[in-house]
Amino acid sequence: MDIEAIRREIPAVEGQSYFNMSFGPKTRAVTDEVIRMTRLIAEAGPLAPPVIDEIERVYEGARVDVAELLGASTNEIALTRNVSEGINMVATGIDWEPGDEVIITDEEHPAGSLPWMNLAKRRGVVIRKLELEPYDTDGLLDRLDDLISDRTRLVCLSHVATKTGYVLPAREVCEVARGRSVPVLLDGAHAVGLIPVDVKEIGCSYYSGCGHKWLLAPQGTGFFYVNESELDSLELGWIGASSTSVWDLDALHFEPLASAAKFEFGTRDRAVYGALSVAIKSAQKIGIEQIAARSWELTKRLRDGASAVSGVQLESSLDPGASAAITRFGISAFERPDIMEWFWDEHRQIVAARDGWMRISTPYFLLEEEVDRFVAALGELQP
Repeated sequence: MDIEAIRREIPAVEGQSYFNMSFGPKTRAVTDEVIRMTRLIAEAGPLAPPVIDEIERVYEGARVDVAELLGASTNEIALTRNVSEGINMVATGIDWEPGDEVIITDEEHPAGSLPWMNLAKRRGVVIRKLELEPYDTDGLLDRLDDLISDRTRLVCLSHVATKTGYVLPAREVCEVARGRSVPVLLDGAHAVGLIPVDVKEIGCSYYSGCGHKWLLAPQGTGFFYVNESELDSLELGWIGASSTSVWDLDALHFEPLASAAKFEFGTRDRAVYGALSVAIKSAQKIGIEQIAARSWELTKRLRDGASAVSGVQLESSLDPGASAAITRFGISAFERPDIMEWFWDEHRQIVAARDGWMRISTPYFLLEEEVDRFVAALGELQP
């Protein structure tokens, strides 16, 4: 892996260090594709037939590229704008009854918890929480099996936990749930582009991902996988133009598309998905396995260094098989309310921190010396 060549293609890494992958920096190629499509639409007009054809080409091309990336068929892929859309498609596509249960973890992002909290409030759905600690596969599977009841309608978990970087034993989780006839929805926000993802090998019913984090694609590019066996049973909670094969206003009749594309509705920036394809192909050219390996090397370097700093408490798993390139530190001993601003102002390091903790991402394009400089900066704050 030629890190210097990779970094030359990511302008945002010059003069600053990217330790927060909530929004990944974009490559020149991704930006060029966004500009190309924006200019085409601006100069020829959005309804010119050649423009319509080109937008359709890049949009459907992105569906093909996402399907290949995830190991799915194109019929099983809906193009969305973010992970939240995919999760809400499942939340609104199940006919919930009061007392029905959904299982989530105790480390979910708002995207993976608010839809269920809303259903609890509106429909009387019961939320049961699966504790991830102590991050032990056998114990986790036992805890999951104990939580599943005859009222469980869905298991919704993050493939990689946004809080600690814990990598869920996804295939084993799906085996447990499938054995109890419960579908699994995985939130892949921090997995796709960082670690290999094969939805068929995993065995999940649904998988919701996005391009704007580890794939380095633009905001507003997401995708939602629906296993073909679930396409008919998952109802349309949201619907609009593009969702149907038949729409007859006079007869008040419609027929949804037969593929996962039926979950796509309304106006969206279809042209931007060409940049998602560019990002996917760039990641595949580097190699997802290689990205995962280098990211873990940087993660281990970070954890080894930071653990030696007084006042830092490592909260992520040390097992390389159960942890990805996100590390959470407890820093309650550091008496700085403005810690994110301090790292930026003093060291031009982009970090995530609040309320006595820090979450540090270590993407593959970082340099070892950047990790070392972060550890040294952390040491300046030690009590």
